[in-house]
Amino acid sequence: MTELFASGMKLVERRLDDGTIAYANSIPLPDDRPDVLDRLRHWAAERPDHPLLSEPAGDGRRTITYGEALARARALRALLAGRFGLARGDVVATLAPAGIDALLLKLACLVGGFVHVALPPFPFRDGMASEATKPFLDVAAPKLLVAPEGHPSIERLGAVVIGELVQAGGTALADGDNDDAPAAPDDWAAIFFTSGSTGAAKGVPITRGMISSNQAAIAAMWPFISNAPVLIDWLPWHHVFGGLDNIFKMVWNGGTLHVDAPPGPDTMAATVALMEAVQPTLHIAVPLGLRLLLDRLEGDARATAAFLRRLRAIFFAGAGIDADLWARLAAFRDRHGGFEILSGYGATEAASTICLSPAPLERPGELGIPLPGHRIVLGEADGRTELTVAGPNVAPCYLVGGERRLLPLDARGFYRTGDAAMLRARADGIKVFGFDGRLAEDFKLSSGVKVRTGSLRAGLIAQCAPLVADVVVGGENRERLVALVFAAAPASSPGLVADLSARLANWNAAQAGASTRIARFAIAAAPADRARGELSDKGQIVQSRYLRNHAALFESLQEGSYGHPPNDTKAA
Repeated sequence: MTELFASGMKLVERRLDDGTIAYANSIPLPDDRPDVLDRLRHWAAERPDHPLLSEPAGDGRRTITYGEALARARALRALLAGRFGLARGDVVATLAPAGIDALLLKLACLVGGFVHVALPPFPFRDGMASEATKPFLDVAAPKLLVAPEGHPSIERLGAVVIGELVQAGGTALADGDNDDAPAAPDDWAAIFFTSGSTGAAKGVPITRGMISSNQAAIAAMWPFISNAPVLIDWLPWHHVFGGLDNIFKMVWNGGTLHVDAPPGPDTMAATVALMEAVQPTLHIAVPLGLRLLLDRLEGDARATAAFLRRLRAIFFAGAGIDADLWARLAAFRDRHGGFEILSGYGATEAASTICLSPAPLERPGELGIPLPGHRIVLGEADGRTELTVAGPNVAPCYLVGGERRLLPLDARGFYRTGDAAMLRARADGIKVFGFDGRLAEDFKLSSGVKVRTGSLRAGLIAQCAPLVADVVVGGENRERLVALVFAAAPASSPGLVADLSARLANWNAAQAGASTRIARFAIAAAPADRARGELSDKGQIVQSRYLRNHAALFESLQEGSYGHPPNDTKAA
């Protein structure tokens, strides 16, 4: 069986010319980094009948193989060039959801040298040019807009129906029509938009070289990924994690991606049936999906056996899992064995990935070590250290309002991620980077004392586990902190307020200062609203956006006209 991790991999120190210590991976980035289209051509020739992607279709599933995908992508490219006049470098923007049609459009853009842009669905839900959609349209400036059947953008923005487009492309190629457009590493393959979790969304161009370096580095760190991985995935394709990294991870390594419905109480039975049918080797998830999956598997031995039959690893972003969920996942692993828990860290600006685990995860918050070929410097940032990175995965620029703008770089030319990190030595002696919060979410009380929002929220969730799913903390330029709690159980559950009040009183008793004590809290009456930008694509609450959207609620908490004080007179 292929090993999970590259032999001898570790974090190494390299001193820069200015004396700063940069951290790198001891494993080199492979010199042979073909274009991702070369990888598709390789598998289409070597294993033409191997499935590349499947999607739900009625009561069954619809599948496309590597050979079919390349042939149909070439046919679609010919249609795009002939009927719509697209040439190398032109932009195709799409609102199509993940699936075979969306895959063929993505691959046709690679074949033709077009720039593929996956637009976020919520701003375009009405299909109109508006203040919400203008920033995205200004960046994309598409020569062709594609949307699913029935989408309002077809009538209001002149979008083309993707199903009709793919069908018109057909499956047959004329003689000599397989001459794919020339490609260079610096060519833009796609534009993705940042999630906007710490500010306005910006376009990020992803070059073909960034895709190649990302996938080659991942395979070098994790050799098991090279063995035709099988992945069940529901992540949206307008996000770089699902729409770039996961799908091209399959193409690079000859794997198969099975598109699934987003996790929910009504979809888990179908998900488990799919697991039993395809036997995934890798599971990539965000906390929301992991929690729902464990809810189902912990009481279902048959479903657990189906999920674990060939599973090598469960992977999630190391910065995004709370202590309670980690404990459940680790207990699940310890009971059943046969797989490891891995984590990583990345950004849209780095083609999805910056760090990955060099060994099985020891505790939550581990980001791992940098990908081969990349360097990390921990730069001073107001009492903490910011993770900065340089390497072939880093994007060339931002796109805002039709203009190119520089990424935030430090004096060394390293990309500033906006995330705080620290170097940790694990119990086994392996050194990794640990997450220390998002710098943009921190704020100051009126006293000037800094509130470390990330660590505070994590501490409160752990203190109130398993009663709390998330918490938003407010108090910028005020004397005290207040919190809005998102309960794991219904907000009307008997005794919930009293239980939380006691938990928070105990928390306050252990806190030394105003930057961590909670003066007043309330239980959220409704979940965070994704349409208003309050929920990220990873299913996590965007603290800064939620505070802006609900300023009046937090003002009422501060005034004492709403919510409850913890059961502690000093905090009331």
